[in-house]
Amino acid sequence: MLVRMAVENFMSYKDRQMFSMAAGKYTKHSDHVVQANGKRLLKGSFFFGANASGKSNFLYAVYFAQSIVLDGIKNTTLTNMHFRIEDAWVEKPGVFQFDLYANSHYYSYGFAISYQKATVEEEWLYRCDADEIKIFERSMEDGRRTIETGIVFSDSTQEQRFQVYAEGLADNTLFLTEIAERKISEHEDFSAFGDVYRWFQQLILIFPNSKYLDKNRLFSGGGDAENLAQLLRAFDTGIESIHLSWAAAEDVLDSLSEKARLALLKDVEKILSVSSEDGKKPAAVDVPISGMYIRFKKEGNQLFATQLLMNHGNTRELFEMWEESDGTQRLFDLIPVYSVARQPRVVMVDELDRSFHTKLVWQYIKSFYALTKGVGSQLIATVHDANVMDLELLRQDEIWFVERMADHASRLYPLSIYKERFDKKISKDYLLGRYGAIPCLEQSTLETEEA
Repeated sequence: MLVRMAVENFMSYKDRQMFSMAAGKYTKHSDHVVQANGKRLLKGSFFFGANASGKSNFLYAVYFAQSIVLDGIKNTTLTNMHFRIEDAWVEKPGVFQFDLYANSHYYSYGFAISYQKATVEEEWLYRCDADEIKIFERSMEDGRRTIETGIVFSDSTQEQRFQVYAEGLADNTLFLTEIAERKISEHEDFSAFGDVYRWFQQLILIFPNSKYLDKNRLFSGGGDAENLAQLLRAFDTGIESIHLSWAAAEDVLDSLSEKARLALLKDVEKILSVSSEDGKKPAAVDVPISGMYIRFKKEGNQLFATQLLMNHGNTRELFEMWEESDGTQRLFDLIPVYSVARQPRVVMVDELDRSFHTKLVWQYIKSFYALTKGVGSQLIATVHDANVMDLELLRQDEIWFVERMADHASRLYPLSIYKERFDKKISKDYLLGRYGAIPCLEQSTLETEEA
């Protein structure tokens, strides 16, 4: 679970901005809170603000940090990621800190990078349970890197391993990644590295154009298609069931031109015939084409395919994905989150309400809380629809505002600082500008000249 996050000098975030998932003392919506080793953490938080205020940039900051942890600096674009409004900020480090709860421990992990040199300037990891333990602290002084640790190693061999990897560490590599990707992270002395690294691996970020749906689970059966269909019915999409049946590939692709069909079948045959390093050929291949979702497999010399089709009440006239509304297509990407979030996961969604009616957004949020009750999963999302800003749906400490300041930097702050009554109509006051974070439109006059 995410406890707190801080970001500094990343895109529109200039000075350090802090976001917290620590629960306040509010009693309403108690099922929106979970106990984690004696601390109360929120299961949800929602960002509101004007266009270009920096809501999406906060999620991009998480995605950027995740990319550096999992893929490395050399595989992450650093160009123009600093606060560009003031030229001097390109020379300052970008700072990212995550306080998190993983594997029954609290950790504080962060790093500072140089955008110009593509190097790690600082990095730290602390275990913050009853006793604080410095797992490591990395710094640069006069061009020399030092890494200190407070770990009490179980034997000299583990201590030597730590020192060897610390001394051989490249300036563009995170120490967390260096240790976590090696087998030594399985040793108890290095378990903190594995805990934090896996937290980043399990972090789910969904942007407006993301396609999160795990089609493998749908195509493989096991009730996943029926579970999805049941939820789609609950959201009043008109879909009664999801249709999946295998047929000759040529028949499934009959809507394509002969040239396109032959080219696609040739490519699929080639993919299915290539063996991996272990000598195994793929059992199937999924191909999205022209708004259709199709899976291919080969049995003997025969190529078969199945297409994801929706039944709207007439089994003789099934609908393809491209024929569904934008909102329904968006649900196909977001509903599977429920299944994943039944295990402790952090899910972040940009523009949760994109293509959704207000009632559907409410239903999605309420369903998340209901289906993950008591589980340490969190939903953090940006939202435009002010009707979602309702204390009948959300707690005060779950509502955050993002405002663009006079210097074009983003400011992040919670509704809870206003200490509003529990029955207050928050959305009305928000649209009146009481909390800031709304567009400030310039008035203009159109002058006409008399002929």
